[in-house]
Amino acid sequence: MSREAGYKGECSIDFPLSFLEPKSYFIFHDLRLQDQSRFFQLDTLLISKKFALIIEVKNMAGALYFDPHFNQLIRTIEGKETAFPDPVMQVSRQESQLTNWFLKNSFPSLPILSLIVISNPQTIIRTAPENHKLHYKVIHRDALPAKINQMEHSITEPSFSEKHLKKAVRVMNKHHIDADFSILERYNLTEKDLIQGVICENCKGNQLFRRHGTWLCNLVHNPVKQHISMLYEIIFI
Repeated sequence: MSREAGYKGECSIDFPLSFLEPKSYFIFHDLRLQDQSRFFQLDTLLISKKFALIIEVKNMAGALYFDPHFNQLIRTIEGKETAFPDPVMQVSRQESQLTNWFLKNSFPSLPILSLIVISNPQTIIRTAPENHKLHYKVIHRDALPAKINQMEHSITEPSFSEKHLKKAVRVMNKHHIDADFSILERYNLTEKDLIQGVICENCKGNQLFRRHGTWLCNLVHNPVKQHISMLYEIIFI
C-alpha cells in the first residue's frame, strides 16, 4: 500500500508542475543514481540553470507532526499515532548525495534545494514552536508553483550554462539505474508458491487451457472436475 500511495502522491504534483515554464526546467521522476557505493532515489528532481530542486512527496492523510527533537514524523489518524522516518533528514541527505554526484561528474557547483510536498490538501501539518523554519521546507501541493517561482527569483545568477544543463540531463538519463527489487524476496515467497499458467477470472483459482484457439476453464470444461464439484455442492451445501 505504501508504494501505491507514494505513486499516487508523485502523480498528484504533475498538475502544479504543469504551471511552470516548460523550457526552463527539466523534471525527473524516480531518478536513481549512484553515490560512491550507494544508490539514492529521488521522488522528483527539477533542474534548471539556477538550481536543482529535490521534491519528496508524502501522500498521507490525517495530522502530521514533525518532531525536531527525535527526528521523526508522527501521523495521527482516527486517534491512532504512527511514527515514520524524518523526511527532513532524508532530503538533507539526498542534497549531500546529489552534490557529490555533480562534483564526481565534473559539473560546476549548482545550488541544491529540497522541498517536502504534502499531496493531500486536507492533511494538517504541525511542529514544535521552536521549529519555526519548517514552513520553508514543508508545503502543501498547491503552493508548489509559487514556491518554485520564489526560488527562481531569489537566485539571480545561473550556475549552469545551457550546455551544462543539457549535458547534466543527458548524463543523468545515462546513469539512472532501475531498482532491482525481487517480488519473491519482498513477500517471503518461493517459486513453488506461484500459480503458473492462465487463471480463470470467474473461478479465481482454476487454470485455463487452450483448445481450438480458445481459452477454456479447467473446471467448467473438465467433466471429471465438474462432476466432483457437483458432488461437493450436493453433500456439503
